[in-house]
Amino acid sequence: MMIYLDNAATTASTIVYQNFYNPSSPHALGIKADRALRDARNCIENIFEKSHTHGLSSFLSQRTASAQHAGNVIFTSGGTEANNMAILGYSLAKHNAYLSCAGFEHPSILAPMQFAHDRNWATKTNTDIPMQGNVLVSISHVNHETGDIADLDNIAAKIKKDNPDAIIHVDGVQGFCKLALTMQNIDMYTFSGHKIHGVAGVGGIWVRKGCNIVPLQHGGGQESGWRSGTENVSGIVQMAQAAQYLHKDMDTNYTCVAKLKEIMRSLAVDLPDTRVNAISEHTSPYILNMSFLGVKGEVLVHALSEKGVFVSMGAACRSRKRARPALELMGFSTEIAESAIRFSFSHYNTIDEVEQARDIVLELVHRFRRINGLASIK
Repeated sequence: MMIYLDNAATTASTIVYQNFYNPSSPHALGIKADRALRDARNCIENIFEKSHTHGLSSFLSQRTASAQHAGNVIFTSGGTEANNMAILGYSLAKHNAYLSCAGFEHPSILAPMQFAHDRNWATKTNTDIPMQGNVLVSISHVNHETGDIADLDNIAAKIKKDNPDAIIHVDGVQGFCKLALTMQNIDMYTFSGHKIHGVAGVGGIWVRKGCNIVPLQHGGGQESGWRSGTENVSGIVQMAQAAQYLHKDMDTNYTCVAKLKEIMRSLAVDLPDTRVNAISEHTSPYILNMSFLGVKGEVLVHALSEKGVFVSMGAACRSRKRARPALELMGFSTEIAESAIRFSFSHYNTIDEVEQARDIVLELVHRFRRINGLASIK
């Protein structure tokens, strides 16, 4: 038995592998690859364009909004490179800029901000956002640990009202093609293929036209000069196909996954001293973070793995670092952080799988609490 509930770390690729040649080559195979690359870019750009025009009443207003919010999609090796491109590219384009984010953001946001700060390219701040001058604010669409959904519309509007020149960068890795998106006031949005059932090693960034960032890779001038290096056409095409499928069925998938989350969440009813960890009640159905007090998260993750249930303790990118847990940085106690595990779902998971996993968690928590001399029955 294998029940995979670590989809926030990576998802299974469901697209058949296709081989493409170098899209910069002038022969027929290169031209074919270039066309496939253009089609994939148009597919992703159309998703963002629909996010701009969603809810507008007339075709004319849709065209006007589309022109005002047009952007370019640049393909990268994944979400980490895309976040680095946004943050470091802006830091190099705007001298003496301010970079701002919450202290519990993903390492691919925190690390490049610290890198730019250490080299005096920009000033990093976790608190006050300057009301004038060059400022970039990075926000996660969906928190990678708890699934909290950022109120992008209101946050971006408030920042832009206080400082119209501020640049809003959204790390959309956990939200792209899973949650409805309105791109009003958003300047950059990053995404990753292996989070949406594409392959690992490919991702991208949508950049609003007029938003100035400096390329980080130089060479052959691919991606219209934004990111040199031969494109991973096969991976990009697979990512675009996966994005198209998910975006089309987004509402259906949301409903499906919400049911799975509720089944697992019911553990908080059946087990005492069990916590659902989130800052607000507005969370993604794709992520559920729970603490089973009295049981170390690491112990429970390994025990579940031995039973064929695969979950995590949070972001895989943090697992190799000796840093404070993200939950502690979000204000949760050390006890809650150390006993936390993260379930993350896909619409390919079934109710039967999640019910089985839930029963196994229940059994293991009872066992470990008995060993530790703790009561585990209400």
